[in-house]
Formats: sequence, C-alpha cells, structure tokens
Amino acid sequence: MRRRARESALQLIYQLDVARILGTQDQTALDTAIRDYWASFEPVSPEDREFAERLVRGVAADIDAVDAILGNVSHNWKVDRMAKVDRSLLRLAAYEITRCPDIPRAASINEAIEIAKRFSGQESASFINGILDQLAKDKP
Repeated sequence: MRRRARESALQLIYQLDVARILGTQDQTALDTAIRDYWASFEPVSPEDREFAERLVRGVAADIDAVDAILGNVSHNWKVDRMAKVDRSLLRLAAYEITRCPDIPRAASINEAIEIAKRFSGQESASFINGILDQLAKDKP
C-alpha cells in the first residue's frame, strides 16, 4: 500500500499550491520545497519518498493539463474555486489516472477517497469520488 506516499504527495502539492509554486516551472523552488518538506517530517521509506516525489514532480510539470482535465469533468465547479485540499487531492489522483498507466485507476480513486476522509471530510470524499469516477469513465 502506498497511502503514506500519497499523503506526503498531497501535503507537498498543497504546500506548492499555497506558495504559488505550481505552474511557475521554477525548478529551484520546487526542489527546495520538496527538500524542506522531507527535512521537517519523520523519515519515510525510500520507496514511499520516491513514489511521492514522482507524483509531485509529475503534477508540477503537467499542472495546466491536469487542471484542464479536472475542469472538463467537474461541470459545476471551477478548479480554482475548489477547496485547496480537495483541489490538491484531485490533482494528485487525476495525474495518476491519466499519466500513470502502471497504477490501477481503481487504486487511485479508492486511495483518494480514503485520504479525503482523513484530510478533508466525508462530504469532500463524495465530491472527489464523483469527479474521479467521471474522469475514469471519460478516459479511454
């Protein structure tokens, strides 16, 4: 199970969003934020760290496309109007679903729902489930 890695990735994506680093293509700022994140938390396994960084760097590099994908499936919500935690988690899961063929879609969706319950709440978990289900249906 990669839940710890995904939780770390969520926290990093959230931090990058709040710090307005996402979308800037500022590799130095991204590297610094990732380094500082790992320095401030208890150690994680090398596998979890590698997986989390793969996801974070992927979201950061492809943020415009990921947001466009989310915008296409979240009919009643604009991405920039979503709660920051929900938006960060949706970005993470959307990246996994659309850009990581080695990760089963069902695993990405289920993990996002469980993480939402922990970091955001039951209502957010339902919201995230609806958007990700639509994304999985729309993706060939």
